[in-house]
This record gives sequence, structure tokens and C-alpha cells, in this order.
Amino acid sequence: GNLTQLSGTISPAGNETKRGIDLALEELGNKLGGVPVKYTVVDDKSNPAEAVNGASKLIDEAKVDFVTGLGASNTLIPVFNSFVKAGTIVVGALAGPEQFAGKECNENGFFVSFANDDWPAGVGKYMSDHGVKKAFFIGADYQAGYQHVEAAIRYFKGEALKPVYAPLNQLDFAPVIARIRAEKPDAVFAFLIGAGGIAFVKQYAQAGLQGKIPLYSEDPIANPLTFPAEGDAALGIIMGTNWTADLDNAANKKFVSEFQKKYKRLPATFAALGYDAIKLIDAAVRDVHGKIEDKPALRAAMKKANFQSVRGPFKFNNNNFPIQNIYIMEVKKDAKGQIVAALKDTAIKDRQDDYHQLCPMK
Repeated sequence: GNLTQLSGTISPAGNETKRGIDLALEELGNKLGGVPVKYTVVDDKSNPAEAVNGASKLIDEAKVDFVTGLGASNTLIPVFNSFVKAGTIVVGALAGPEQFAGKECNENGFFVSFANDDWPAGVGKYMSDHGVKKAFFIGADYQAGYQHVEAAIRYFKGEALKPVYAPLNQLDFAPVIARIRAEKPDAVFAFLIGAGGIAFVKQYAQAGLQGKIPLYSEDPIANPLTFPAEGDAALGIIMGTNWTADLDNAANKKFVSEFQKKYKRLPATFAALGYDAIKLIDAAVRDVHGKIEDKPALRAAMKKANFQSVRGPFKFNNNNFPIQNIYIMEVKKDAKGQIVAALKDTAIKDRQDDYHQLCPMK
């Protein structure tokens, strides 16, 4: 099953995740571990109530063995327990609510993406490491927005101004930009997604702040999905991520090449994580020789993460969340004049989330 947002406020990420999932399934001949796949896609429409209905459909009607996608915290949180209690193996491909990394971890829940605080932890640390003394923080007004901003503040050692939270559908950021001017920070950290992120980036540049007050963020605000709308306004943004298109490993080179052939552009991180989710399941099913009804053996195979991640180093912690590098990338133009998010640095090597010690699993 693939339960994700294919319409609604934050659908661009969900659709891109699906492209990565679909590409991996195509490469594998629509088989996982050699076993033919029945693939059911459900659109949660970026709405928690729709997600609950979609979960019921996947559990009761489609009787899925695995569910992935799960792109937004506000739609994942209400359905996670329904899936794991039904014995469905959850493979989170994007959202990573911190409670499922900690006290509410579950042996049937595996997150191939990140804990919500992984990327912003890298950005907050990087800001401090590079001399930012005073920073302004703005986030999207929902669960992931709070968790991302709070983590960035926690890892930032300078003066953190009181954060601002913007509704997911907010498109006018003039009042926020006026506050930024008045506060005169050394830098701005923004976790905004979809149309709101695009609007903020464009208005930030139009207000003359681009290049004057550095803008730090994460992958959702500036990526191959948003570059056509943002144009040069995105240049100079520095972002945290766990994957970039220019990571030098064989799995990534194959993925990027195949994605470009199919979609005529570079993939966004969402696609890379969806692709990895399928490769993880494929490896686990192969390890148990297709006997997925043996749940203890299947869970043990999932835990081994016996696949080549497009990110490079990857393994699961005790809480079934990744131990992985957090990278820094910068939006710039490549040799052909195309806008890209290019690898700049490694902010944290072998990052472990802050919640794994709260998880009762060993």
C-alpha cells in the first residue's frame, strides 16, 4: 500500500515520493524479493480524516502486508497505530514524527526517511558552526513545523528569536518580512512547504533580503519541484538534508540516471526516500525467501537494512529510525546554468535522533 498526499496542500511531496516508489517497483519488475506485488495507492488528500479512511481501506479491503508513502506528520500520526496493530509493516518514506522514534516506537514500524528533527538539527548546528549569533525562525503551523523549528533552535547555540508559525495556506509573508527587517538577525531559518515555501522565497528576494540576510532551510523549500516557480530567488539558500543528487555512490548514480530518463529532470529528496523504501522492502523479502508470513523473521530482515541506500551510509537504530549522515547543500547554478541544490558539507556524521533512548526496543 502507498498512503500519501496526491492532492491537497502538501501534495507535491507526496507525488514526488510516489515517483520514487514507482521507479523502484519498475526496476524490480513489479516484484519485491522476487514475489509479485499487488500495489494499492490511496490519496489521503493532505487530510487526517481521509488518511484514517484510507488506512481502513488498505487494512480491511486490500489487506496489505506493507504500507509506505506516509508523507506528512498530520496524516501519519492518526493511522500509525491502526497499521502496526493490524500487523502491517509500516515503512515511513517521508514524515518522521518524533513520538514514533521514542516512547511510541513499534516493532512493526520502520522509518527509512528520518526523525523530524534530523535535518533541522544539522542546520542549527551548521549555523552555529559558521558564526551566526542571532537568528529568526519561521515554521509551518502543523506538527512537523513545530518539531523542525524546535530542533533547529535546540541545536543553534546563538540567540534564537521567538519563532513565528504560518498557516499551511499562507501566501502573503509581508508582515513576517517586516519583522525580520525590524529584528535584524544574522540569519533566518524557515521550514515552509508547498506553495507557502515558494511564496516566502520569492517575497524574501523581492524584499531585497536575498544575499543580505542568509536564508537557511531544509529541502522542501527549494528543490527541483520548486525551482521552476522560484527561479533565481532560490539562489544562495543553504539547506539540511539526508540526500543530494550529487552524492557519489553507485546506487545513487543509478537512481538519478533512471529518474532523469523517465522524468527529464533531477529528482527531489522525496523521490530518493521513496525509492529507498522499496529497496529496503525488496531486500527484506528476499532475505526471508518470500515467507513474509513469518513476521519475526521479516522484522529481523527489515532491521538488517541489507540494501544499498542512495544516501550512502545507512543503518537502523534500536528504534527502527535511521543512523545516517546529515548533509548541507546550497542552491546555485551548475556549469550549464541550471539551478541545482549542490552538496556543500556534512553537518553531522552518523546522526542518531534524540529520542531513540526513550524507545523500549533494544
